[in-house]
Amino acid sequence: MKFSECTPPLCAEVLTGIHELGFTEMTPVQSATIPLFLTNKDVAVDASTGSGKTLAFVLPTVEMLRRRLLATQDDDVANVLSTKKYSQLMAMVLSPTRELARQIYDQAVYFFSRVLPDVHVLLFVGGTSVEEDMAAIRAAKGHVSVIVGTPGRIEDMLNRVAELAILDTKEFEVLILDEADTLLDMGFDVSINNILSKLPKQRRTGLFSATQTQEVKALARAGLRNPATVSVQLASNTKTPSTLTNFYTAVEYDAKLATLLRFVQSKPTEKHIVFFSTCASVDFFGAVLAHLTKAEVPDVSVVTLHGKMQPKKRIAHYDEFVQATSGLLVCTDVVARGIDLPDVDWIIQFDPPQDPNFFVHRVGRTARAGRSGSALTFLSPNEDAYVNFLSIRKVPLEEMNVTASAEDAVAVLEQVKALQLTDRDVVEKGTKAFISFVRSYKEHQCQFIFRFKDLNLAKVATGFALFQLPKINELRCLDNVAFTPSGVKVVDIPYKDKAREKQRQKKLLEIAAEHKAEKLDRFEKKQADKKRKLAAVEDGPRRREKKKGMHQQIVEEWEELEKEEHLFKKFKRGKLTKEEYEAALGDLSDGDDAGMPKKDKKFQKKVVVKQKTSEQKANAAKREERIRARKKAEHIKRSQQRAKARRR
Repeated sequence: MKFSECTPPLCAEVLTGIHELGFTEMTPVQSATIPLFLTNKDVAVDASTGSGKTLAFVLPTVEMLRRRLLATQDDDVANVLSTKKYSQLMAMVLSPTRELARQIYDQAVYFFSRVLPDVHVLLFVGGTSVEEDMAAIRAAKGHVSVIVGTPGRIEDMLNRVAELAILDTKEFEVLILDEADTLLDMGFDVSINNILSKLPKQRRTGLFSATQTQEVKALARAGLRNPATVSVQLASNTKTPSTLTNFYTAVEYDAKLATLLRFVQSKPTEKHIVFFSTCASVDFFGAVLAHLTKAEVPDVSVVTLHGKMQPKKRIAHYDEFVQATSGLLVCTDVVARGIDLPDVDWIIQFDPPQDPNFFVHRVGRTARAGRSGSALTFLSPNEDAYVNFLSIRKVPLEEMNVTASAEDAVAVLEQVKALQLTDRDVVEKGTKAFISFVRSYKEHQCQFIFRFKDLNLAKVATGFALFQLPKINELRCLDNVAFTPSGVKVVDIPYKDKAREKQRQKKLLEIAAEHKAEKLDRFEKKQADKKRKLAAVEDGPRRREKKKGMHQQIVEEWEELEKEEHLFKKFKRGKLTKEEYEAALGDLSDGDDAGMPKKDKKFQKKVVVKQKTSEQKANAAKREERIRARKKAEHIKRSQQRAKARRR
């Protein structure tokens, strides 16, 4: 179906804009969705990537607002706008990423500027200041506004304007949730629910997604009213467009970089997107590829893009690749969903995605809107089961033999090491990239194919041009990593940036001073311990003498107690008179120290001998008698218990 044949019809300004973009025929998703939207129905659209979903909601949004504003100029909208106190919010588009939001924003500005030039289209994404966002809303006072952005920033903006009362949502008309499955996967469900609570329920809602998950269906039930479901499936038995050719090549990790470089060299006039699994890998291989291509393929520009990049730099790199006619975009999955990068010829997956669902989204960056394209995936020999896995998921792959030779791989890695020796920054990026890759591989969702125990870490480390293996937990339990360090003293490699190198040298001096102080402290503690041990050796005999003296005193006290007990028994039996008993006790006390060896002077001062009185001796005798009586009673009791037990 042609755009001019759409029923209800699109206005002349919209048709002119479409014609200027070079489109005449609707895609299946557009021909199914636009008429439903224009007849005031909520829609839940499930269509493959690259099927033209963006125009499927931008065009009806423009058309519905045009009809509303031009047909009812004297209604509540006009009354609100005439006060110049508010900006009347009438449409909103939620997108998961900044890049996709900017792409939708550009399309919306393109059509609104032709149809409704007074409507303010506002973009709210991370990377801009809150003051800039609030200034844009204040500038839209007295005008209708359409907001495009990411859920987190839009939620924050709605909370702020609620306090200032400068944005009116009573006449809100259209809400679009683009890439709804990604919105939910990224954890935006809470923000989306908060945004929905601030918007009128009497509205048109469109939910667009490449996959219909249970979470997406639940969101459709909560946010849409009696939606019309649009599911556009490909006529073929594959989940990728018929104009896309998927290839794979078996290549070891230490030959991946050389294979990529030679492949790009063979197609210098084409645009390539190279996907890596982590941001650190993008930083490292982006720097390496920029250096290698500058020497061997000077016409190929290398641009990097990932989610942790500075917002302004991220936007600049995105625009640079969009405007380029050829080149290399080194990126993560931040580019994998929804973004329409024009005229991309090849998708190269240096690392297969952690989530197998992202395979289709990655390769969908080419062969868009009926154009042809190709994709190439690098797999190591022990990962070939991934080909069968994808064929079961209706994504067939053909083998392509483009692997670089062993000599070529070594030569390329030597160039990388030569670059590292001139700049410590590249060394650090390589180490971080290796660590992040190992951890990413260990957490792969297809662990039955990408088994960490089968990963050849020596070849992986060689492929990252490491001088030595880093000390990380993932490698501590592995004893069979056959990696040979290069022998390069990494600490001596300087930064190319003189300011950073100066700061590093300063830090090294501080660390050296700290180590010297710690070493001196350890030496002093060692000397102090040595002195204590020597002193202990010298004091050893005195301590033994003291210990021996205390033991001897205890023995003698027991002997004295036995003698007193013996005298007391004789006194009781009448063999001694009272006078003889007391005299004998006195003689015993007088002779206590007679047989004692001479003690050291140090201990003589501490010995205090007290003469016992006859009363004290009598009390001691009574205590002994009570003890003996108690022990005798206990002995009799135990004997009776044993006898009783024997009788049983």
